Amino acid sequence: MSATTTLGSLALLLATLAVPAQAKVAVVTTTPSLADIAKRIGGQQVTVHSLMRGNENPHNVVPKPSFVMKLRSADLFVHTGLDAEPWVSTLLRSARKHELLPGGDANIDASTGIDLLEIPQNNELTRAMGDIHVYGNPHYLLDPLNGVRVGYTLSSRFADFDPTHAHEYATRAKEMDSELTHQTAVLLKRVQSLALCPVVTYHRTWSYFLKRFDITKLGEIEPKPGIASGPRHIAALSREMRRSASRLVISTSYEDRRIASRLAESVGGKHLVLAQDVEALPGVDRYRVLFETNIGILETAVAIDPPVTKGCQ
Repeated sequence: MSATTTLGSLALLLATLAVPAQAKVAVVTTTPSLADIAKRIGGQQVTVHSLMRGNENPHNVVPKPSFVMKLRSADLFVHTGLDAEPWVSTLLRSARKHELLPGGDANIDASTGIDLLEIPQNNELTRAMGDIHVYGNPHYLLDPLNGVRVGYTLSSRFADFDPTHAHEYATRAKEMDSELTHQTAVLLKRVQSLALCPVVTYHRTWSYFLKRFDITKLGEIEPKPGIASGPRHIAALSREMRRSASRLVISTSYEDRRIASRLAESVGGKHLVLAQDVEALPGVDRYRVLFETNIGILETAVAIDPPVTKGCQ
């Protein structure tokens, strides 16, 4: 090999090494569900980390020093918004990145554009009403079509930060829309075929899920949001469940299973733990799997103990 050829090869190698590989967009989310949607929209252009675990109560997370370190290295921060995660504000201040603060270019409020349920009226904003959410029910991701809305929000904000891949983000958002819209229609038909009687939930976590899948709610174990239930309230719920042939009590993975189980047993029914987030239950490793799993749990419960022939009252 000639000296000229050797020098030319060396120059080409040095030029190649001098061009840095494009860094991936570092995304940090509060919840695993948001993390999965961010991965779906971001594809190979992003890295995603969730601060929470799937089986945690999003309202009561205790921040760790590692959370601050993750935020300091984040390009974008995605959170549920509203007043769902009160622990976030202190965490963001500790990270000392102005762009991550509310209103900053790197702060993405996933609730943008969501049609919120249970927005309290002014006369309801008192401690007597329990631990109500000031801006509305924040558990909107339990409606898969709200997940679609979040996908479009992330697509737009990812494109703002990384316009080079705007087309890819938009394409993935449309694909996610098609997938979840089709899945929702299929699951709704499956639920309707169950002819479910009204159900009891532990908390108002499931409002969006019940509305989307046309399931009637009889009542809640908590007499008011965030207020512990007493014997009288449980006894009244039990009587109402018997009257309406209600046999299913639904809770999240982090709520008190003993109370829910005792209530279900009092009417000869079943207590079902559904996945309120990705990774909340074994095998729920994707956002779309969350809905398939939860509807499957309902189907199994009905198959074992079908509604009474006289129907619901």
